[in-house]
Amino acid sequence: MITRRMLLKSTPALLLPPLCGALPGCGSGDGGCTPAAPVAGTQTPRGLHVSWTGDPRTTRTVSWFTDGNSDPGSVVEYGPVEDGMSACEIGSAPLPARVEGTSAATYGVEARTHRATMSGLDPAKAIRYRVGSAAGGWSDVRVLPPAPVEKFRFAHFGDHAMSDASRAVLRGMQKAAPDFVLIAGDLSYANGEQAVWDQYFDMLDPLASRIPLMTCPGNHEAKDGGGEGYRSRVAQPGKGTYYSFDCGKVHFCFSTGGSLLDGLDGAGELLAELAWLDADLADAARRRAAGEIDFIIFVQHYTIWTSCEGRDPANYTLVLLEEGMLLRHGVDILAVGHDHIYERSYPMGRAKRQDDGYVQVTQGGGGQSLYELIADRDEWSAVALLRHGFTVYSVDGDTITVKTYAVENEALEGLPEGTELPVIDEFTVTARKAEVRARFAAARPKAMADASFDHDAMIRHTIERNRRHDLAEAGLR
Repeated sequence: MITRRMLLKSTPALLLPPLCGALPGCGSGDGGCTPAAPVAGTQTPRGLHVSWTGDPRTTRTVSWFTDGNSDPGSVVEYGPVEDGMSACEIGSAPLPARVEGTSAATYGVEARTHRATMSGLDPAKAIRYRVGSAAGGWSDVRVLPPAPVEKFRFAHFGDHAMSDASRAVLRGMQKAAPDFVLIAGDLSYANGEQAVWDQYFDMLDPLASRIPLMTCPGNHEAKDGGGEGYRSRVAQPGKGTYYSFDCGKVHFCFSTGGSLLDGLDGAGELLAELAWLDADLADAARRRAAGEIDFIIFVQHYTIWTSCEGRDPANYTLVLLEEGMLLRHGVDILAVGHDHIYERSYPMGRAKRQDDGYVQVTQGGGGQSLYELIADRDEWSAVALLRHGFTVYSVDGDTITVKTYAVENEALEGLPEGTELPVIDEFTVTARKAEVRARFAAARPKAMADASFDHDAMIRHTIERNRRHDLAEAGLR
C-alpha cells in the first residue's frame, strides 16, 4: 500500500522527482517502467499548490502559474489511486476525470494564475493528478493523500520567507508528513517585489502540491497592493482572506486580524469580517454543544498576547474585541505567528491563566530572523523559546496532542532516515465537558452590537498599527 509517509519521504530534502521512479516498485529494474515526466509546452505549469475551497472530504482545489499574459487553458486531470496500483501505474496510467478551471492575471507580473477544483473524490483514496493544457504543457503526476477524517494531523507555522531556515522547516515538514499545513501569515516577504512570489511558490511546490495548504494574510501581505499579491495567488474558501471549514470534528476559523486595513475606505470590510467571525464562532460553539464537533481552532497572523521584547499588543482595542469573541465562544486553540519566537500559553484570557480559556500557540519561527524575549514573562506563558521550527497537532477523538519541532539547519541535513527532529515542547488539549460546551453555546454574537465599545477607535487604532509596522520595517522609526 502506498502510504502518506512514502509519498512525502520518498526522496531527501525538497527535490522530489516525478512520482514514477520515486517510490518502491518502479524503475528500470522492475520491468522497464519509464517515469512519467512533465509534458513540455510553451507555458509549462509551475508553483503548484493545493487547498480546499469546498468540502475537505470530497474536493481539492489546485492553483498554479504560467508565464506570459496569454491563457493556455486551465485543466486538471485526476483519478483515485486504486488498490494494487504500482507506482509506475500511479504515475503513468490514464487519468479518468477532467475538469476545466479558470485563470486570471497574476498581480504584478506577466503571468496567469490558474485554479481548478477536483470534486466527487473518494475520501478513503489518495488522488493522483496533473495540471496544464494541451496548448501550454502539463505538469508531472502528483499524488495527494486521502481526506483527513476523525484522526488526522496538521502542522502550523508563520513568518516563512525563503531563508535557509525556511527551507529547513519545509524539509522538516516533509519528514513529519502531516495531512495539511496552516501558514499563519507573512508567507513570501515579497514586500512589493512581486517576482519574489514566483520564487516562493516554486520553493513550496514539492510540498504544497502534495499536501493541502491553508493560509491567512499577515502585515507583509499588505505590502503587495494591499493584499492583492496574496489574493491573486492563493485559493481559499469564502472571501479568501477570512473563512472557516470543518475537518473531522474540528472547526477552523481564519481571520485577517485587520492586517490588510490601510485606510478608512476599508473599514466596512473589517467590520463585516468581525461580525462574520463572531457569528461563525457562535455557530461553532452551538454545534460543539450538539456533538457535531469537538474543538474550535482560530487562526490569524497577530498574537493576542506576547512575551516578545518590544512587541506588546500594538492595538489593544482590536485585541479586546477579538479576545472577547474567543472567550465568549470557548475557542480551544489560537494559532498565530507575527512574533518570530515560539511561545505557548497555558489556558488563558485577559493575560491571565484561566481554566476555560484558550491556548495561544505562537509559531513565528518559520524562517525569518528571530526576535528577543522579555526577561520576566507573565504567568500565562508556559513556554517561550527562540527557535525556528513548526508545530504538529495530532487529533485523535477527544484529544489533540501537540508537538513543536525545532529545525537546526546543519543537523537536519545529516539526520539519518527515520530520525525525528528534536521536540522542544509537547502538550495536550482535551475536549471540553458537556456542561462547559453548553455554557459557551448559550452565548450569542454581540461584538458588533455592543454600543459601549468604540468601534471607530478600533478602526483608527488598526490603521495606525499597520502604518507603524510599515514605518518600523522601513527603518523610519
